[in-house]
Amino acid sequence: MITNIIKNAFIFIFSLCFILIHSVQAQNSELTSDGQLETIYFESSSLFKCNIKIPENFDPKKKHTLVIGLHGFADNPDNFINIWDSVKGVDFIYACPQAPYTLKMGENIGYDWSLWMSKDRQWIKRASENTDNYISDLVVRLKEQFNIDDVYLLGFSQGAIFTYLVGIQNFQQYKGIISLSGPGILEPLLIPFIGESAPDWLEEKYLEPAKSLRVFIAHGKNDKAVNFQLALKSKKILVDYGYNVTFQSFDGGHTINTENLSLVSEWIKNIK
Repeated sequence: MITNIIKNAFIFIFSLCFILIHSVQAQNSELTSDGQLETIYFESSSLFKCNIKIPENFDPKKKHTLVIGLHGFADNPDNFINIWDSVKGVDFIYACPQAPYTLKMGENIGYDWSLWMSKDRQWIKRASENTDNYISDLVVRLKEQFNIDDVYLLGFSQGAIFTYLVGIQNFQQYKGIISLSGPGILEPLLIPFIGESAPDWLEEKYLEPAKSLRVFIAHGKNDKAVNFQLALKSKKILVDYGYNVTFQSFDGGHTINTENLSLVSEWIKNIK
């Protein structure tokens, strides 16, 4: 299959059928005595999809850089796998996993990294912990599948939350992290749908040990969903802790900027 991919330079998309993690799934219980429907959450193993795009210069005998991209809230890996299509010279393997929790937004099906739609702080926290394990398991699986050298974790919006959270807490697995329109480090994280904040979503104790990570931050100056000032604060905190941080702003809102992706691609190539 890999030979055909190299020959035709097509997108290689497959389901990772060996990632068995403890994920939070929703199930409706029986009606209570007063006729109200109750919802419970329980842990169970499952299989999840991950789209993978192979670079044109792929050689299975050589070491390749891996970039794992975490899509935003209510998005999906079929969309997020295409963000590099307009960027020239991409020479890394790009893997885009599907967030574990399904939701319906209008007529569309989307995916959530942290069970925000449950509106339950307990289960949102539990789901976040499981997502940490889920992404770490994915890194192991991809290293079994491909000849991988350096690994980078990239995320947009909600995906950027978990890029910080997972990347910093598991810094040994990554060369660097890329936050696109991400949250403010050490700032309370507003959880949609419940109108409350999670003040300790990334504990400060994890920052010092992970300062070997390279960090790229890109954020729109007119972002209405995540204030631009939060990105500036994140940069300052990381620099104060000794991180090597590259920061790029752009004239735009809560979106992915193609020019910044080109800079990310060059940034990865230039890191030794």
